[in-house]
Amino acid sequence: MSLGMVHRKELQKRRSRRIWSFIKFVTVIGVFGGIGYYSYEAGISVAKEEVLLWKSRHDSQVAENDQLKIELGKDKATVDQLSQLLPNDEIRQLIAVVTAKANSGVELSRMENIIAGITKDAQCSGEIDTKRFVILTPVSPEASSTASFYRGLITLAGTGSATINENGNPEAWFDTTKEITVNFLLPGGDKQEVGGTLPLYHSVITDGQEYRFSVTAGRTGFVDASVQQCDL
Repeated sequence: MSLGMVHRKELQKRRSRRIWSFIKFVTVIGVFGGIGYYSYEAGISVAKEEVLLWKSRHDSQVAENDQLKIELGKDKATVDQLSQLLPNDEIRQLIAVVTAKANSGVELSRMENIIAGITKDAQCSGEIDTKRFVILTPVSPEASSTASFYRGLITLAGTGSATINENGNPEAWFDTTKEITVNFLLPGGDKQEVGGTLPLYHSVITDGQEYRFSVTAGRTGFVDASVQQCDL
């Protein structure tokens, strides 16, 4: 075989290898290009869906905010109206007391009759009756301690927290700095409960009369209860 023939065959082989290399390169580029294009389109689609989702959430939030503004406006109008009906703290406190009594089971008609019978020129007797009783604690030696007024018409009894001494042990008498509970017992088993720190003030209305009580700290373990009778 001549050298010319060998040379031509070698050139053909090189040319074939270049062509196949080029074809492989184009194929790889096409495959990766297709994958990239698909990924791009998929990403765009997902991004559009997320944009639509967030826009929907935003529109929903805006609608909710607008509704809240409307409701707050109505609530503010109601509060303003109530403020006009309840011009001061004393009347608001009275409404709170009436509401609490109603929630505890006292009939509204009964409270209405009592309030309707009150006059601004109520007369109170000059006589003030004062009695002493023990505020019981979990470690009190006494089983009971009461103070009765007006021949047993109203009886008072109370409970509190024991005083803790310097060794951390409870004493028999109550701690005057902590809240106590005083029960006002009425005929028929009715009971009115008042709690708080001393002094305590409470009015009992029964049999067409008002009895104004004040409970103050007495000697160790005791409280002094004073009462004045007034017309309604």
